[in-house]
Amino acid sequence: MKLVTSLGDGLGQVMADEGQMQQVLMNLTVNARDAMPRGGTLTIETRHERLDAGPAGLDPETQPGDYLVLTVRDSGHGMDAATLSRVFEPFFTTKEPGKGTGLGLATVYGVVKQSGGYVRPRASPAREPAFAFTCR
Repeated sequence: MKLVTSLGDGLGQVMADEGQMQQVLMNLTVNARDAMPRGGTLTIETRHERLDAGPAGLDPETQPGDYLVLTVRDSGHGMDAATLSRVFEPFFTTKEPGKGTGLGLATVYGVVKQSGGYVRPRASPAREPAFAFTCR
């Protein structure tokens, strides 16, 4: 597997627990690894984003302002629409029994929301972010 990073400079800070953010990154990268059983590319990116209005398809509670965006993208098989619609449900997993708890992405969602951010899951491999989450 190839790891690519694109980390923005001067992004500032977010109000989030360091341990929880490590857990978020670990959950996203493990899921990305599992989506590429024959190898592939895992990309981790950070950047600044200014939201003037809530992007379409996001929680209407998303506030305009400056955000730090963390994107974890893989070149794996992607998700179908049915999977995408349930991806943050606790205990939902596409992994075979004994290979996952279904709590990783529910945890990601909870940490990001608690930190004043939002999560944008994408289904298509390589062309769009697998997961981009944005925290204030």
